[in-house]
Formats: sequence, C-alpha cells, structure tokens
Amino acid sequence: MSKKSNWLYHFSVPRMVEEEIEIDPIQDKDGNEIKQFKKMKKEKPVTCGIKKPNRGLYEEGELYYSVELSRFIQAGMLTKTLLAKRFANDGGAISEKEQNHYSELYASLHTKEQEVQRIQLDTDNAKKRAKKLQKLLLEITSIRQQLVEFESTQSALFDQTAEHKARNKAILWWVLNLSYIKDTEDENEKEVFRELFTGDSVEEKLKTYDSIEEDESENDQAYLQLALKKFAYFVSFWYSGQAVDKEGFDAAEKLLDEVDIFQVAEDQQQEKQDNFKEVLKKEEEHQEALVEVFQEINEKTDEELNSIVTSTEEENIENLKNKSLEAEAAQDARDSELKNEPAANEESKDAE
Repeated sequence: MSKKSNWLYHFSVPRMVEEEIEIDPIQDKDGNEIKQFKKMKKEKPVTCGIKKPNRGLYEEGELYYSVELSRFIQAGMLTKTLLAKRFANDGGAISEKEQNHYSELYASLHTKEQEVQRIQLDTDNAKKRAKKLQKLLLEITSIRQQLVEFESTQSALFDQTAEHKARNKAILWWVLNLSYIKDTEDENEKEVFRELFTGDSVEEKLKTYDSIEEDESENDQAYLQLALKKFAYFVSFWYSGQAVDKEGFDAAEKLLDEVDIFQVAEDQQQEKQDNFKEVLKKEEEHQEALVEVFQEINEKTDEELNSIVTSTEEENIENLKNKSLEAEAAQDARDSELKNEPAANEESKDAE
C-alpha cells in the first residue's frame, strides 16, 4: 500500500545564484599549474510545495471565511442573494435600453461574420475583396470589444458582494498557510521545506507576504515574488475546485506556460495607469486653459474698472474745478457789491 502524500502539488521557480566555476589553468614561471576560478551567475530551480491541509486546517479555513463574511455583512455589504433580489425588484441588473443595445450588438456581429464568410467565397477582384474584409474585420473587432466591456461591467456588479470579498480573503489565508519552499544553498545540508510566510498569526504572516511583494531592491529575491504569484495562482484553482489532483494542477501549470498570465495582468495594470495618467494630463491642461481664461477675464475687468474709476475721478475733479470757479465768481461779485455800496449811499445823501 502506497504512502499518502502530504503535498497537493510541487512546482519550481528559477533563481539566479552565484557559483564559482573552474576555468583554464595557467602556469607560473617554474611551470607549475595554477588553477583559476571565476564567479558566474547561474539559474537554479527552487522547489515549491503546496501542503495538503489536514482536517484541523480545513476547520480553521472555514471558520476564517465565516468570520470574514460576517464582518463584510456587518460593514454594510450585500450578499449575492440580496443583490440579485434588489436587481430583480429594480427590473434587472441592466435596463431595457441596455438589453436592446446588447442584442443589437450580437445581431450585428453575427451579420458581419456571415458577410466575411460570403466575401471570402466571392470571386471578385482580390484588391476589392481585401478592402471589404479589412473594413468588416475592424468593425467586428470594435463590436467584440464593446461586448467584452459590457460583459465585464455586468460581471463586476457581483464582485462587490460580501461572499466575493470573503472568498478573496480566504484564498489569501490558504496561500499564507499552504506555501512551502525548499531553497537551502548548502549542498552538504539536507534540503527541507520551510514555510514561506513565517509567523504564528495571520497578521505576522501577512507582514512576510507584504515584505516579499513590495521588495523592489535589486537582489536575488525576485524568485520569491514569482513563487508568491504562482502560489496564489495554484491555490485559487484548488480553492475553486478546478484543481483537486495532480492532473488538475498540471493542466493549470500548462495553461500558465502557454499564456503568461502574470505579464498580461501587469500589462493591463500598466495600461490602466497610463490611461489614468493621460486623463490627469488632459484634466491639468483643461485646468490651465481655464486659469488662462479667468486671468484674461480678470485683466479685462481690472482695465474696465480702472477706466471707470479714472473717468469718475476726472469728472469729479472737473466738477470741483467748476464749482471752485463758480464760488470764486460769486465771491468776486459779492466783493464788488460791497465796494459799490458806500458810493451808492453817498450819492443818495447828496440827492437829499
């Protein structure tokens, strides 16, 4: 009877190690051979193992999921059942207009694909056919992109449920508790698996996880970051029931080898960051343009106000001058009257 394995799966990641290699010897003056060694970097496979959980670990994992689910529900997140019920009460997850648009896209895609097949069988001029095909293929690509975006949006609606969040936390918990690595460098020492994430609690293990994930220094620890990604990938397959035996894990690894999922994810993330930066740049340019417009408006307003103030001041000064002249004229007339008054009195007395 074969002994049961304590491991779900083993895989390897490449690690660059520095080794001392013997090169062509040289001879000294007396003809004695002198050995030469050179340090060179060499790729060495490091074995990683996903431990098979026992009954006690299963119970801990289920309890952790239940606690996280309860925590997210208490925080106000809806469960899948409640979210589906709300969508049903509101007339569905998508409006009638969106449903019609979705149907039209599929109908248009089907029509254009049939048109492509017809043109391929057509005996028309090759150049003319190529032009038609190019146009149709561009339209088909555009329609498919719209359909993918639409379906992704609908799928994302249920990503914000308490179960989905708790599931992601549970997968991380399993990664922290099932990941082992065998990277002993001493050839004389028997290599043994060690826990990749050290610590007695989830918080302590998470600190190790974060230190590996966030390490950007140029050292030989890059293999640990790759190992971390692969552990998360395989454990996700196992947790969802897609890989329960060696054949299932082998199929998952084959898929990983055929499509560089990690690079695709990084490229998508980089594209999102680039798009976000472009949006920010356009927003900054828009803000700068608005600032320039406001500055122009302020300058014109200041000029108009200065003009009004200047004209008002000049008008006031002119009024003051006129009033001053009028006052002087009135004073002169009064003085003249006062001077003429005694003479007029004397003439009156002489007349008497």
